[in-house]
Amino acid sequence: MTNIVTKMDSTSRRGKRRQVSKDECLHDLKKDLPKFFLAFNKGVKKYNLVSSMFNPESKVRFDASVLNTSIVESLQVEFSDYWKWGKYKRFVLKLGDYIFLVKKLNNKNKPMNVKTKHVNTISNQLNLSLFDSEVYQDDPILFFGYKVDRMGEIISPQIVYIDESEVRWIVSENDVTTIDTNSKSIISKKVVNVSVKEELRRKKASNE
Repeated sequence: MTNIVTKMDSTSRRGKRRQVSKDECLHDLKKDLPKFFLAFNKGVKKYNLVSSMFNPESKVRFDASVLNTSIVESLQVEFSDYWKWGKYKRFVLKLGDYIFLVKKLNNKNKPMNVKTKHVNTISNQLNLSLFDSEVYQDDPILFFGYKVDRMGEIISPQIVYIDESEVRWIVSENDVTTIDTNSKSIISKKVVNVSVKEELRRKKASNE
């Protein structure tokens, strides 16, 4: 379980992006946050469909790339006017005064990244140019992420705020209300976990 570090040194944030609390984020983006989880569901379903077209033994570095692409595509559709490509072909979503990046998370709810100067800049909320034509240098950076467990379940979609390389707070689906886009009504529902192994079992059964 991740230890949420709430105590922060506020004596000086010179050279850093604006600090933000969970409550502030929930208030500012109350109409947008549910769309992340809807997009996640749609992206995982598309990934499952595409993945089923290939023999598991033939896949080469397939799952992570296709899954991330499917989720990004769903977010592009859901937030069609608010995304752009940043440096290093990084998908950037700009909502209000917030920047969102999409990453697979480890068991500590931190993005699975190779440690670089650029990654360090992001995880410390440094007020430096991270993207081409940067105009949002004061906006806090948040991650929309997910995990894949040992059984192949795609789980735990969540929004994570990291500062000083520590997880400061997390927004899960339980913190927001999901909008049913078909009926335009507001409902409460869980994200359906999709299992890679379950997909393989169904494929095997259909061939028998």
